[in-house]
Amino acid sequence: MALTEEQRQRKNEMAKLNRAKKKAPVIEYESESDGAIEDDVKDEVQEVEKVEVEIEDPEIARKKAIADKRRESLTLARSKIKPKSQITKEKDNEIAIMKAENEKLKAENAKVLAVKPQVTRQPVQPVRQRPIRREPRQEREREPSMDYLADKNYGEQLRERHKHNMYQRMMSDTFM
Repeated sequence: MALTEEQRQRKNEMAKLNRAKKKAPVIEYESESDGAIEDDVKDEVQEVEKVEVEIEDPEIARKKAIADKRRESLTLARSKIKPKSQITKEKDNEIAIMKAENEKLKAENAKVLAVKPQVTRQPVQPVRQRPIRREPRQEREREPSMDYLADKNYGEQLRERHKHNMYQRMMSDTFM
């Protein structure tokens, strides 16, 4: 909804009045000699400060002590602030020192390795396995003898049976 010109002006005037109400009222004294009043005000302010120093409540003293500590800590913190250029210079110096230490360590390691004879390892010759003899086809198809089975351990017997069963399944699937 667009506002008309009259509504806009009224809104601006109301806003100005509200802002004026929110501000603290400023009282101005008009007099012929402004300088004399300022001198009197300064004297009164100084006397008030002296009175506050002489008469101290425990609560006011505590608050002043806290304020003094805060001021001290702020000045200390401000004194510790370093410009970025100083920080970068310090980091560059640290990096240079680390590089120098690394070079020294590398030089020491090179000296140690030069003095120490290097042991050469000879490659290990692989052990040649004997070829597995296969039984003729006719002997594999019939059941093994009792002496042969007695010589094998149980794991080998299970592998042999499993292999034989798989072979039989393949044969039946392929040819039947």
